[in-house]
Amino acid sequence: MIQNKLFSFRGFPILFIWIVFTLSSCTKTQPVTLKLWYTHPATNWMTSALPIGNGELGAMFFGGVAHEQIQFNEKTLWTGSTTERGAYQSFGDLYIDFKNQDSIATEYRRELSLDDAIGTVSYQQNGVQYLREYFVSYPDKAIVMRLSTPGNKGKLNFTVSLSDARPGTHLEVDKSSIFLHGNLDLLSYEAQLKVLNEGGTLISDSDKLSIEEADAVTLLLVAATNFDLSSATYVTETAEQLHNRLTNSLQQATTKNYEELKAAHLNDYRPLFNRVQLNLNAELPTIPTDELVRSHKESLYLDMLYFQYGRYLMLSSSRGMNLPNNLQGIWNNNNTPPWQCDIHSNINIQMNYWPAENCNLTECHQPFLQYIATEAQRPDGSWQQLARSEGLRGWTIKTQSNIFGYTDWNINRPANAWYCMHLWQHYAYTLDMDYLSTIAFPVMRSACEYWFDRLIPVADGILVAPNEWSPEQGPWEDGVAYAQQLIWQLFSETTEAVQALQEAKIPIDEDFVIELTSKFNQLDNGVTIGPWGQIREWKEDKQQLDTLGNQHRHLSQLIALYPGNQISNLRNMEYADAAKKTLESRGDLGTGWSRAWKIACWARLLDGDHAYRLLKSALSLSTMTVISMDNDKGGVYENLLDSHPPFQIDGNFGATAGIAEMLLQSHQEFIQLLPALPTAWKSGYVKGLRAEGNFTFTFEWEEARLTACSIQSGAGSICRIYSPNSRIEAVKSMDGSTVKVTTDDENMYSFPTEKGETYILSLQKNI
Repeated sequence: MIQNKLFSFRGFPILFIWIVFTLSSCTKTQPVTLKLWYTHPATNWMTSALPIGNGELGAMFFGGVAHEQIQFNEKTLWTGSTTERGAYQSFGDLYIDFKNQDSIATEYRRELSLDDAIGTVSYQQNGVQYLREYFVSYPDKAIVMRLSTPGNKGKLNFTVSLSDARPGTHLEVDKSSIFLHGNLDLLSYEAQLKVLNEGGTLISDSDKLSIEEADAVTLLLVAATNFDLSSATYVTETAEQLHNRLTNSLQQATTKNYEELKAAHLNDYRPLFNRVQLNLNAELPTIPTDELVRSHKESLYLDMLYFQYGRYLMLSSSRGMNLPNNLQGIWNNNNTPPWQCDIHSNINIQMNYWPAENCNLTECHQPFLQYIATEAQRPDGSWQQLARSEGLRGWTIKTQSNIFGYTDWNINRPANAWYCMHLWQHYAYTLDMDYLSTIAFPVMRSACEYWFDRLIPVADGILVAPNEWSPEQGPWEDGVAYAQQLIWQLFSETTEAVQALQEAKIPIDEDFVIELTSKFNQLDNGVTIGPWGQIREWKEDKQQLDTLGNQHRHLSQLIALYPGNQISNLRNMEYADAAKKTLESRGDLGTGWSRAWKIACWARLLDGDHAYRLLKSALSLSTMTVISMDNDKGGVYENLLDSHPPFQIDGNFGATAGIAEMLLQSHQEFIQLLPALPTAWKSGYVKGLRAEGNFTFTFEWEEARLTACSIQSGAGSICRIYSPNSRIEAVKSMDGSTVKVTTDDENMYSFPTEKGETYILSLQKNI
């Protein structure tokens, strides 16, 4: 058993790498083409339309032949205010109606390329090939739509119209543009559509634009509100200023032709998406995606596609402004959506960002991190006011929040600690000291102070949180595992932050350090084994809910296993076995996000085959589009969006994070490669997964044996390798020079790294 003392680090992080077989530099493997594709138009927004987005602006396209619908959203379009929850809104719809065309077409194909973040619709009709391309440009801040007839001219005849999702708004049409604008409780909003035709005639009407006999047409759509998270009122622009901003943005986009717009989009998107590759040696199927999910769930290609789909959705829903994505990312066609499409704090928003760091999209983490820092430090904001209403320092939140700081329905105090886990994780992966000192630590310190004031002593002076819950079941009791484990994580990671700051000679209030140390030493860690061998969910369990066979969707008593780090096979097998007993009791079904959480938990227990079973359970085809809490209704729709049901995007992100945990883990301050590799993945290649300490890994395996590995050091830390089953033969840099390796203890090796350098590890299996 590895003792806990191996995991603490002072200043430079101590990294351990569990490497079992002979390694050499990784060969280059061609990436697999990643596409969702279908042979028919979408019939339902939730289950079959396809999502595109740039982090703030999003759309879903249906791909109809005679009639096309493109429903669009913008992240900040909310009703409500600082005193009323409101709801996330659908912005509207863009409709394209083709003249002299019916719905009968041949060679129809609708697809979404994850490699390029471009949607396409193509078909043949009356001897003419029709092609549409859709993407949302981050550089140009616009939805770009291109209609063409390759090899033919003068064949495009259609009308285009714009519809607001709310009645009573203003719509204006000029010779080549359509404008809509309106007001909500707090915000003004506006959308502008520009039509750029190549050949043919463009005719304006009172509510639409008509294109006749064009060779090709490009449509540009921009949309925004005057929301500003940094403002005390959450608004900074007037409606006129918003209009001018959108007009300028659209004018800049129109200075580029379509190929230039597309090139700018690809040059921005591809480097981010291509950072990570997963190849399980499966080719693009010859059957469409809906059939793949319905009848061939065993497909290894589906595993790769679903993993990368989560990364695609993150890039598409969490870039730009300092505001996280929501329960549906940024995609919503309902002005009264389930749970208001809110920022939900008892698992959902956290799960949305589980894959941000290890899946090499740290930029996508920033909107959530900046949102936390802004709201937690807003002096008159609701988060601090909630703490003051209890007579406490610091900040905390309730379960549901809108984008205006308003939070309500069921206080969820430990969520402040859960949010801080994300602040710390970003530092652990980047080692960005300026970020730690100026953004993360002040918020973490304030959350600690909340719990300093709230914790109460029980027997032997042990500190517990009074009157807390276990989402989403009762009863409310003192010292429930959910609260205790999260507070332990907060105090543990804040202690690590203090040590890092002290090593960097950054001053810290000594009184705070003393209080943190004292309270941490007295804290109940929330990990207790119960009567049937489980991790207890409550200390008392007044309602006797913690029973064998309770298959509730939440795993609140397993925070310490995932996403926390208290429970591990390599720390204490007794606790790991109890976590396993708990998971077995919960079962392999659940809502979509619950199944995703279980993937990561089984991976943390190093059981790759059970984690894989949960992955396939998460990929079960769902058709239900109304709210259900039944465990047998979760899964995915044919467009691979997660089904709670209804659609809830956290399950997509959770599954991606869980797959990453099967391939690489670094939560114990050492790195395991292939820690939970399922039997089904006999061979494969991974490029670009990241580990704590700012290390990026590329590796290959055959017959479950690691055959090649390279590591890029992003921070120049000292690297310590724990390798009980192998002997390090050599560590070399890319220029072939040998790096000196010293042995600190049995199976313990250390070597220095330089920032930006790549290292090749060569090992032999111990006999």
